Amino acid sequence: GQLDATCHAFVGETVVLPCTTTPLEELTLSNSMLYWQIGTTVVHFFQNGQDLLERQDKNFHGRTSLFLDQMRHGNLSLKISNVQLWDDAEYSCIYRQTESHETKKSTIKLNVSGK
Repeated sequence: GQLDATCHAFVGETVVLPCTTTPLEELTLSNSMLYWQIGTTVVHFFQNGQDLLERQDKNFHGRTSLFLDQMRHGNLSLKISNVQLWDDAEYSCIYRQTESHETKKSTIKLNVSGK
């Protein structure tokens, strides 16, 4: 798969990994799933209108957030705070509608530099 975006951040910064979908109408978050992952590692998981973080990788605990007020308009971007060197990776943004099974996937590369 080709990269949809590349982001750069320094250790300790906050970075936003962009992911958007173009909804014809507002997204119904109550029947949506949004996975942010690195390979099979769960970075952030959102389902049925709320964050579900019990399967989140412990390295990301407390450092990730979504733009909940903008999600229904198609902004699925992920904010990572206090970026660390091990965050340097290719991230997958996978959005799925439960009813239509319509799936959108993006790949975003994050390059992290030391201070």
